[in-house]
Amino acid sequence: MSRLPETPQHRRFRGVLFDFDHTLFQFDDSIAWLRVALERLGRAPAPDDIRTLYERIEAARSWPEVIDEQRGCQRSPATHHAALISWFRGAGADSAVADALYQRLTDPAGWTPYTDVTHTLSSLYDSGVPIGIVSNVGWDIRPIFEHHDLAGLVDGFALSCEHGSEKPEQTLFLVACAQLGIDPCDALMVGDDPVNDAAAVRSGLHVYLLPDQPMGGQRGLAPVYDLVCGAGQPDGLAAAGQYGWSANRLTAAAP
Repeated sequence: MSRLPETPQHRRFRGVLFDFDHTLFQFDDSIAWLRVALERLGRAPAPDDIRTLYERIEAARSWPEVIDEQRGCQRSPATHHAALISWFRGAGADSAVADALYQRLTDPAGWTPYTDVTHTLSSLYDSGVPIGIVSNVGWDIRPIFEHHDLAGLVDGFALSCEHGSEKPEQTLFLVACAQLGIDPCDALMVGDDPVNDAAAVRSGLHVYLLPDQPMGGQRGLAPVYDLVCGAGQPDGLAAAGQYGWSANRLTAAAP
């Protein structure tokens, strides 16, 4: 794959930052998550027992003690691991199952890119646009990109577990821009969270937010290339999500 020299005079933005989870990749946290973990342990419980444990794990997401433990846990691999193992164990999983659930979560094969991710990243890369990943995540996600042959399209990773800071704090946005060698005002942040990702505007970045998306299918990334490379704002941009792009501010799209 060849990359064109940077020609910023033909672009609105000199670089693009992408969120990871629910923006580029998705993880199947349905009951299949537990089934895979049990299969790897060589266990075959009764279907009703699997369903019961899975429902307890799901219910435990909203337990106050689980929420408290997970608050800020993505600032380091150790705190992330401890918080999630505590969640699984508190919900009734034994230590082996808890470890297997965590291993599946961090397994590159457990993550799937949306169907329009490869085309979007490749188009930006081929046009000479630097690409960065900015993510609140508790482990190194580079192997996920490598597993799906996307690592070569990415110029930098700003991960919360490596910098001790989580979005919406500004550290990761500024680190990512520095990695790409661009000023924040020349960067477009693409994400799905109106709090964590949209906070990039406080550092001078522009923001494009995606709507909630069900598992599978395209993520609606097609407008990103047009926004960055100056092809004009697509007619359907506002309809693509709850929020549209804006210069240094978040704007709600018309209903």
